[in-house]
Amino acid sequence: MCWSVVQVAENFVPPLLEAVLIDYQRNVPAAREPEVLSTMATIVNKLGVHITGEIPKIFDAVFECTLNMINKDFEEFPEHRTHFFYLLQAATSQCFPAFLAIAPAQFKLILDSIIWAFKHTMRNVADTGLQILYTLLQNVSAEEAAAQSFYQTYFCDILQHIFSVVTDTSHTAGLTMHATILAYMFNLVEEGKVSVALSTTNPTNNQLHVQEYIANLLKMAFPHLQDAQVKVFVTGLFSLNQDIPAFKEHLRDFLVQIKEFAGEDTTDLFLEEREAALRQAQEEKHKLQMSVPGILNPHELPEEMCD
Repeated sequence: MCWSVVQVAENFVPPLLEAVLIDYQRNVPAAREPEVLSTMATIVNKLGVHITGEIPKIFDAVFECTLNMINKDFEEFPEHRTHFFYLLQAATSQCFPAFLAIAPAQFKLILDSIIWAFKHTMRNVADTGLQILYTLLQNVSAEEAAAQSFYQTYFCDILQHIFSVVTDTSHTAGLTMHATILAYMFNLVEEGKVSVALSTTNPTNNQLHVQEYIANLLKMAFPHLQDAQVKVFVTGLFSLNQDIPAFKEHLRDFLVQIKEFAGEDTTDLFLEEREAALRQAQEEKHKLQMSVPGILNPHELPEEMCD
């Protein structure tokens, strides 16, 4: 018997959730299996919109109890934290309408979790957090009614948290995604897609407010910067938001200024490029080995080349 996606969602998943989720929620932390989270993520990715109605039940069972396990530090329960954010990523990309139906307090908890993720010291968790945030922002922009309320409540807070990791030397590996997210957000403001007032003191000009907001953030964090440096940097954030590579270089140039003033090494700002170059070199080396007879052991060759 071959079951359709709808049949699986309607007949197989509910009893599975009933059996697995209650056990996970009621167990003590040490007895909770991370495979429950990975299984939920797989179900959401495979069934997509057909599982949207079950997202509140899944989150009610696993979200808060798992978060309480992993938010004490950046080290305990590494498998749980990895699969927890994979589940959140799956729900954000596949079942976003479920987020529009949940209570504001629970949505705030979800957003706080995403922010905590991209500030994480585990590289895979931080990368996943950035991907979730970018997907969330794109999904929100497609929901006009919900979007303006979201922007009014969270837009500037998200900017502040992104800039906190951009200027954190332990997160330089995420610079491309930082640039992608920031450019997207500045483009939303520039194109007038953020129509709700972000400021009560200057309600008619969101772009000016965002520029002033970022400038003040940077001046408070780096008082040694000159006003002219900050002005050029902030202006460039809007001027370059259609060109991600140029936007990324603009960010990196600013970070170099900050680190050089503090007498710090700036080589880590080029980490992504070094990693990409090493991957390319490894791939080229592998291609060469595959093309020259005798370099590889026959047992290392793909089966089709041994026929």
